[in-house]
Amino acid sequence: MARSRCRRASWTPGRRSSANSIRAFWRRSRKAACKRQAKPSRGGDEGASLRARVPAPSGDCERRYTAMSQLLPSSRRALLYLVTAFAITWVAWWSLVALSQAGLTRYGQWPFMSLYVIGGLGPTIAAYVAVCLTRSSDVLREFNRRVLNWRVGPPWYLFALGLPIILGFVALGVAVALRPSVMEAIAIRPWYVFPLLLAMTIIGGGLEEFGWRGILQEEWGPVIGPARAALLIGPIWAVWHLPLFWMPGVSQYHGQFAPFLLGVMGNALLFGWLYSGTRSILLCVLMHAATNAVTMLGVAVPTGVGLSLIGPGVSLAVGALLFLARGRHSHADVDHRSTL
Repeated sequence: MARSRCRRASWTPGRRSSANSIRAFWRRSRKAACKRQAKPSRGGDEGASLRARVPAPSGDCERRYTAMSQLLPSSRRALLYLVTAFAITWVAWWSLVALSQAGLTRYGQWPFMSLYVIGGLGPTIAAYVAVCLTRSSDVLREFNRRVLNWRVGPPWYLFALGLPIILGFVALGVAVALRPSVMEAIAIRPWYVFPLLLAMTIIGGGLEEFGWRGILQEEWGPVIGPARAALLIGPIWAVWHLPLFWMPGVSQYHGQFAPFLLGVMGNALLFGWLYSGTRSILLCVLMHAATNAVTMLGVAVPTGVGLSLIGPGVSLAVGALLFLARGRHSHADVDHRSTL
């Protein structure tokens, strides 16, 4: 009898069932099934018997095969990002802590600033490492599309750039209402320096959003919901900053971690809400930079007045209210809202 052209994919029982062998087996079996559907065997009764034993796939078999072949590596993208981001940042920053505390360098000198910038770019570098190691030719293009996604409605830009200013003044108002003497410690810089501070903080903080929102919020949001994903990202994001609390010269040096943690949790909710509504990493970069720039401008509760929880509390409350107002919408439900 004539031999069928479509050879069945075989599974060797003694072979180790690792992720690579699973993908290889799936690839062989689905490609063989697709060939049987497109080109019938010339083997007559034997070919008919073979087709009866192996059910023919539906017309979307190639699409399902592609999705399955990408499932395992993409599911590890968030973990790969976290390991890489912490490795880059903590190696640079803890080394800088040791060097600065030994008196070998200090803030403003080029060895200090070089290691400081490298550590700050850890999430950005790690995001591209995680994306480029994903087994798909389209992932990098799609990621860059989200990075450069500027085609969102004006309300989103007003939210990203204006809300940090509003929250800063609300926190100041609450602090003054509770303790009027705070007015004496408030020192707001001239407003014309805000664009310069915004440009500086895009590099010094804003680019972190490539990873925290571009990778983690993107990966975890559809699985556990955008709000839960933001609450999960918050503590991880705060711990990532931990070396700064031992680094002389930076604003976090000898600071309190609890208010910082609450502030980062609030920002994670705000930025996560913005990302789930636009899927624009660019907008999150701008909002992160605006948040830092507003603090540098002086529109924040002064340190040393005993009211350090007010600013973080306001951000956390507003972020929670935004998610409650939106309701329990899935990530897929908000993908098309970027055209507001």
